[in-house]
Amino acid sequence: MNSKKPTIAVPFFVGLVVGVLATVFLPGYVRPYLPQWVMGKTIVVKGTITAKQKKEKVLLLTVDTPEGVMLATFKKKVDEINLLINEKDTIDLTVPKYMPFIDDPKIVRVVKEQQAVPEPAPAARPREQGIKEGKPKPQDRPSAAASAPSTTPREQGIKEGKPKRQDRPSAAASAPSTTPR
Repeated sequence: MNSKKPTIAVPFFVGLVVGVLATVFLPGYVRPYLPQWVMGKTIVVKGTITAKQKKEKVLLLTVDTPEGVMLATFKKKVDEINLLINEKDTIDLTVPKYMPFIDDPKIVRVVKEQQAVPEPAPAARPREQGIKEGKPKPQDRPSAAASAPSTTPREQGIKEGKPKRQDRPSAAASAPSTTPR
């Protein structure tokens, strides 16, 4: 009468161990794929980076926010975040609630520090400087082309057979002004 029926205790303990391990390790892997409403309420904290320190495989950022100062510790994508963020940059982080110490918060936005652009100094032309300083201007010999009689563009147009353009004063220039004083 010894029947080999499986007991309920073995599946119960296996399910309990799987449930505990899934609760501990699964949220970190599943969180990026779940919609925001499933994860619960989070807030966006905006602050300025006051200090940045990299230790081996960890990046520490001190963020000054309106709620207070936060120390954000990044253990994932350390090199990428280190290149992206500098001191005095403005950063937006998604956190469940304000906490002074937070591990791997989600970065929503980074705004770089605006550096003042220096105005370019007005550069004087070398020719103007020579004239102002009274340096003698080198004298050139007149060339053969310069000594030939010059013709204006209007005269060139007439010689080529183009009709002569008539210059008429504009209607606004010739009409008397009628504005009251």
